[in-house]
Amino acid sequence: MQERIERIMDIKKQDILVSKKGGSLQNFDKDKIKEAVLASAKQVLSIDDEVIHKAIKVSEQVNDDVKSHYDKVIETSNLHLVVQKVLKKEWKVVYDAYASYRNYKKEMAKAFKRIHEDSEGILYAGDNENANKDSTLNSTKQALIGTRAMGEFVDKYELAPEWIQAHNEGWIHIHDKAERFVRSFNCCLFDMSNLLKDGFRMNGAQYLEPKTAQSALAVIGDVTLATSSNQYGGFTIPELDTIVAPYAEQSYQSFIEKITKIFPEGSKEAIEKAAKESVIRELEQGIQGFETKLNTISNSLGQVPFVSVSFGIDTSRWGREVSKAILKVREKGLGNGSTQIFPKLIFLHRKEINGEKGTPNYDLKELAIACSELRMYPDYLSFDEGNLKEIYDRCGKAVSPMGCRAYLSPAYNQYGEEFYTGRNNIGAVSLNLPKMAIEADGNWEKLFGLVDKYTQMVWDIHDDYYQKISKMKGSSNPLMWCEGGSGPGREIGYDDEIGDLYKTSTASLGYIGVWETMKAMHIPEEEINTKGIEVVSHLKDNVEEQKVNGKHNYIAALYSSPAESLCYRFQNMNKNQYGNIPGVTTREYLTNSFHLPVWIEATVPEKLKYEAPFHSLATGGRISYNEFPYATDKRVLQQAINTAMRAGMYYGINIISTTCENCGHHGDFMESCPECGSNDLTEVSRCCGYLSFNKINGESRYNPGKEQEIKERVKHVKKEV
Repeated sequence: MQERIERIMDIKKQDILVSKKGGSLQNFDKDKIKEAVLASAKQVLSIDDEVIHKAIKVSEQVNDDVKSHYDKVIETSNLHLVVQKVLKKEWKVVYDAYASYRNYKKEMAKAFKRIHEDSEGILYAGDNENANKDSTLNSTKQALIGTRAMGEFVDKYELAPEWIQAHNEGWIHIHDKAERFVRSFNCCLFDMSNLLKDGFRMNGAQYLEPKTAQSALAVIGDVTLATSSNQYGGFTIPELDTIVAPYAEQSYQSFIEKITKIFPEGSKEAIEKAAKESVIRELEQGIQGFETKLNTISNSLGQVPFVSVSFGIDTSRWGREVSKAILKVREKGLGNGSTQIFPKLIFLHRKEINGEKGTPNYDLKELAIACSELRMYPDYLSFDEGNLKEIYDRCGKAVSPMGCRAYLSPAYNQYGEEFYTGRNNIGAVSLNLPKMAIEADGNWEKLFGLVDKYTQMVWDIHDDYYQKISKMKGSSNPLMWCEGGSGPGREIGYDDEIGDLYKTSTASLGYIGVWETMKAMHIPEEEINTKGIEVVSHLKDNVEEQKVNGKHNYIAALYSSPAESLCYRFQNMNKNQYGNIPGVTTREYLTNSFHLPVWIEATVPEKLKYEAPFHSLATGGRISYNEFPYATDKRVLQQAINTAMRAGMYYGINIISTTCENCGHHGDFMESCPECGSNDLTEVSRCCGYLSFNKINGESRYNPGKEQEIKERVKHVKKEV
């Protein structure tokens, strides 16, 4: 205390000292006030000369007020009050930001407490937000804890307060919000063929272009693990059959040469037959190794990578053999015959290529249906009707989904050519349509007003995120941006910014719960389909308007949100806010996007007829499925698939696939084994677009909402007796 008094008494030139919280003294400096004001202004304004000039003016006013009202010493807390008083009078918008900024230490203390509490829960109790993350593993725990911390940073420093408020109140859901902190994209169609051509560098090592089919598949697995670690969401390798086919030809020529040397007198036919058999074995071993790698090795995100592969329309000799190997390995199962979760298999369906008897690849379709009968995959994607047919007819491009259901809109490369592979989605934000309908209570003008209000917020959020990710360097995901994954002619340097490449990306407006929305608007069930189409059409119109008139550096897309955890989050919030509303909040989950609710008794054609119109609207993301009993006759499945393909749909088959770990019995059961009564079950079901483990060794991986939804799913075809 004596030293502090002596220092005050020794002041000669400096009129005012600032007393810090710990008791130390510093000279009052109005330039520091200016910098603090500018830091706050930066949160809400673009910094230009006018803003800087106003910050200087504020700092001078603070300087005058301090000298007028304080003698020698001012406490830090009082200084902040002076600054806020001046800002409130002179610059209201910055006053709000400054007042919020001054509370950051208290807020960060609360944030770190929340992170610690969440981390304790993850360490000892695990996490079931994502059914394909094994939260019992230390590596996954580490990734989950990191995600919790990033989520707090995003909430406090990355997003505007009104966006966070809308998210926290349940008007919108910012998907993968925490992951936005590292500025990565959402999902992609990776150009594996372009990457492999002529080799590439990964982690400082030079990979040469593969010389055989088996080495190509091994390298593809390595690339998948590495690249998927530097993004979030789904990683799709489109048309794997076409990618691997040339390497199978190289293997074939190598086997011809080797066998000829061993049996120089052998007949050409025998040598070619032996070489072909060797290539087929190599393909099957390579596919098996690829699938084993993806299902057993977690990437740096603490999860097995969310990978999809498409195939089925390559009619070349080796393209067909690759497709056969994919289906044969999947049907056989992994290890002791268990159903693989990844990669998701997507059979590309084109009527004149594989859709009807007599077409070149019809035998592949038959193999695919036999595989689906046992393993649920592949899913089936129609190029016979709808917007994907139009694209295929127009430019010959078969557009695969990114991840489980997201699709790209047309974009053009530097040569003016329409292209899709090598592009991505930068993120999705979904609307809580049922909440808006509850608020509207039958008033359609109010409903569409709320929809429009929060839809505009979605585009604002995407605009903000584009500005941030566009400044990232190629080195943030080198296999994608620098080594060829983004397509030929789009490679950039490791130190180059990515912004221009992101201009061909999509950004998605998602939605959920159309059925509950109509219930909240008091629409009779027989009219829900028609009125639901009107609401989704309204969203579609907004998306198209953004494409034409929006000033965005991305392509807007309408996305039917998969809602693995969102179906529970939104419903839980709606229930807490509005209570029990019959038909709206009575269950623990909301209906997935536009789907007919899982509890409604319907035939296969009835469900597909209800959902098909939405596929032509939500062209940025959609999928439909039917529920079948275990061991349904494949002729029934074929009829269902054909119906969906004629309607231009993206279609999957749902069959509960459970294995009893006690006796090995396999079938459609959920609570206990019908053979031995054991509860030690491993159950695979379709969580949303992907297959997931519902249970492992009897322990559920789903949240309560998704658990209830799985249990309430009604079979759309009764099992024949």
